[in-house]
Amino acid sequence: MNRFFVFFLLLCVAAAAGSAISGAQEKSPANAATFWAASIKAETGSDYDEALRQLAAYQKEGGDPFMTAMRSGWLCYLKGSHAQAEQSYTAASKVQPTAINPLLGMLTVAQALQDPKRIERAAEAVFRIDPNNYRAQMAFAVAAFSTQDYRKALSVYRRVLSIYPDDLDARSGAAWSSYYLGDKREALAGFRLILSINPEYAFAQKGYDLASGKPSRNGANDGRLQPSAGLQPARGL
Repeated sequence: MNRFFVFFLLLCVAAAAGSAISGAQEKSPANAATFWAASIKAETGSDYDEALRQLAAYQKEGGDPFMTAMRSGWLCYLKGSHAQAEQSYTAASKVQPTAINPLLGMLTVAQALQDPKRIERAAEAVFRIDPNNYRAQMAFAVAAFSTQDYRKALSVYRRVLSIYPDDLDARSGAAWSSYYLGDKREALAGFRLILSINPEYAFAQKGYDLASGKPSRNGANDGRLQPSAGLQPARGL
């Protein structure tokens, strides 16, 4: 047997072995999709542990790391495992540093924990990528309002209104912030606008009465009312 033939034979064996290894490592998108669908189904039934197990199988079958981390964050949030949710959203953000949704996920977790400082930090992380993000701005303003930093809250509400002047939630927040800062004329104008569009808007009539010096129809004590927040969490994957 000449050397050339031996060399050729070895090449064939190596190629066959490589092909076998490649075939063994190749993952099926169809199988991955099955596990993803099973995770969605389990979530629909509020079985979040099973949804996470199916998600792990999706990942093992070659599922996308970003999609896996995002969905893991959402499921952990639904489950109430906030620390794990934050870890998953952080992992997703590391995979895609310019993505907004992982940062909004972390904002959702901070809101669930009702921690104003965490909310502000999470919102600021969003601002670094999307300075005019509506949800982050509203969350930031409400967090500032909840700590009675009405000047900061008013500044952010005004920023929202400069882009969305028809937004009644931001209008309400600005009006209440103005009222607590002692600017009753500004507050009155805001409440009047809201009532001219939606007379049933939460606490708008009460704010109008307080700002105008009238006895409130809903009681005299303002109770440091929280304006509408616009804080529905971003839907997870």
